[in-house]
Amino acid sequence: MVVLLFAGAVSWWSAKNESGVTQHIQKEVSLLVPNYVKNPNSLRGVVVDPILESALATTLQQVFDYSVAQQQSVVVVVTEGDSSLYGDGSATHTALLEVDQRVVGGLRIVCFSELEPVLVAGVFNGVPQ
Repeated sequence: MVVLLFAGAVSWWSAKNESGVTQHIQKEVSLLVPNYVKNPNSLRGVVVDPILESALATTLQQVFDYSVAQQQSVVVVVTEGDSSLYGDGSATHTALLEVDQRVVGGLRIVCFSELEPVLVAGVFNGVPQ
């Protein structure tokens, strides 16, 4: 009985923690597009490797341009785990940038807790639909 209670508590804590991390990532990624448009230098420090800044800038610009053309907002959808198409298993989450229910870009994210910065570990264009 004690084992079941302990397992239940661990499961509840894990789910609560993951929900908080997902919300943290969603909030931070939602700010990337407007921050980039206002100041392209805002990408410094949000990537795990500076070589990704150019690819991230290109993707964010494409997302912004498509959003303006469609007159629709960008919606960020975060899932736990790395991208099965583009990842190598090193990302903790994947964030899809959608406009009018179309995936325009995606980010591979590394973030283990609500208190950590959200770092981009990879960038990819829209997923074929």
